[in-house]
Amino acid sequence: MSQEQLTCTTQAGKTVPCVVEKKDFATEGSVVFLFAIFCAYWAQTTRRNAWLWFFLGLFFAPIAGLVLLYKNSNDRDQNKT
Repeated sequence: MSQEQLTCTTQAGKTVPCVVEKKDFATEGSVVFLFAIFCAYWAQTTRRNAWLWFFLGLFFAPIAGLVLLYKNSNDRDQNKT
């Protein structure tokens, strides 16, 4: 988050410094979008539906990541036997 320094006027008429915090939604959105692309790529390399995992990664990023890790672990266990 970034901060912007402004001056505010109180009810008594005094001018005091005040701080307004701005959220960087573009940065947070970019991280989520990149994670969704990563989920789609990972799903595609493990022969799963890339579109499904893209949207799961976009809307449920932490849960989709954990599910992909679990599924990848099961795939590796099956390949060993």
